[in-house]
Amino acid sequence: MRARASVVVAASVSLLLGVGISGAAEPKQTPCAANGTALEITSFDNKYDKDCMAVPPDQAFTIEFKNEDRGIPHNVSLYDKSSGTEKTLFKGDITNGGTVTYQVSAQPKGNYIFRCDPHPEFMVGTFIVG
Repeated sequence: MRARASVVVAASVSLLLGVGISGAAEPKQTPCAANGTALEITSFDNKYDKDCMAVPPDQAFTIEFKNEDRGIPHNVSLYDKSSGTEKTLFKGDITNGGTVTYQVSAQPKGNYIFRCDPHPEFMVGTFIVG
C-alpha cells in the first residue's frame, strides 16, 4: 500500500510542477500565432521570457537568442515529439552569455517544442509551425 501511495504522490507532484515522471518538463499549452520569420527569445534567471513561439510553414526563419545568464550555458533547440519518440529538428549552439542568431531551415506545419538542452527539465515551450 505504501508503494502505491508513493506513486500517486509522485504523479500528483509531477502534474502540479509540469514535470513528467521522466524528469523532463512538458511545455505549457499556450497558443501563439506566426508573425513573421524573425523570432527573438531571451533567457534570464534560468528561464525563457516566453513559452510559445510560432512561424509560418515551409519558410526558413531566424531565432535571435539572448542569454542574459552570464556564465550559465543555454541554447534553443527544436524537437518533434508527436510520434512518441523525440526527433531533433534544430539544435542551437550553446552559449554562456551574449546574443546569437540561429538560422533555421523551413519546417513543415505542426506543433513542436523548443527547449534549452542543458536545462530541459524547466526551460521548455511550445513551438508552432503554421
